Amino acid sequence: MTEETFIPDRAKLYHYKLDRVLGQGGTGRVYRGIDTIKGEVVAIKRFRENFFRNALHLRDMKKSIKRSKNFNHANVVRILDFLDSDPADGNCMIMEYVDGPNLKWYILNRPWNLQERLTIAAQICNGLQYLHDNGVIHHDFKPANVLFTRRGIAKVADFSLYGSSLLVELFDRGLGEQITPLFVAPEFLRKERITHSVDQYALGVTLYMMFADRLPFSADSIQKLYQCHLRVTPEHPTSANPKCPQQLGDLIMKLLDKRPENRFGDCDQVRISLSDIGRSRI
Repeated sequence: MTEETFIPDRAKLYHYKLDRVLGQGGTGRVYRGIDTIKGEVVAIKRFRENFFRNALHLRDMKKSIKRSKNFNHANVVRILDFLDSDPADGNCMIMEYVDGPNLKWYILNRPWNLQERLTIAAQICNGLQYLHDNGVIHHDFKPANVLFTRRGIAKVADFSLYGSSLLVELFDRGLGEQITPLFVAPEFLRKERITHSVDQYALGVTLYMMFADRLPFSADSIQKLYQCHLRVTPEHPTSANPKCPQQLGDLIMKLLDKRPENRFGDCDQVRISLSDIGRSRI
């Protein structure tokens, strides 16, 4: 990406001065901005114009954001506000700005270090557990949605604001197109009831990438990739990368089980198992 890619297409949104584009996707564009009233640096997502299909959809989003503003956890990106009073500026969600790279960058660029990666995985589990305890299923967990502060704290970002699978079905019928194919759980493809376990499966794919040093599945089309999620058991992470301890590989394979009931009870159990792996045997 060139430096021009990051230049904002506008100077301001509401009372925020924009100085950089942080990213963009199907839901909208994210900017880094400075609050001209408080002087704070924030991240601002401006939703694309046709994202909200009707007034009910917008009302529910605002209600969900109001609830999410109370979330406060070291490993979860904070939601600060939602602004929609100016048609020219559009619908904007204000979030905590995280000043480091994401986990995708980390996997591609940082040297392989077992203890460091176990620490990151434990922080991710803490963040996901907090969301689950507050009735939120992430729905699109992946390395690009884990952000690091400059001090190395991992924060889960871009989680679904609707929380329950019922609301997701009612207000976001295009969700299946938004979930990154590499991380979609088999039960979603089977159109079964969605639970917090879909995030565990996506976590399993992420940990496979972190510790096996490769992707769990190789496919040249989305449909073939979906068939892998449904029917193919990936190579054991320890076989793919001998540096990955057997116990850790077993944990990852449990997260990648095709049946959600065969995974862990919750992400706290995953974190505890990770801490057992990282504990010195001396």
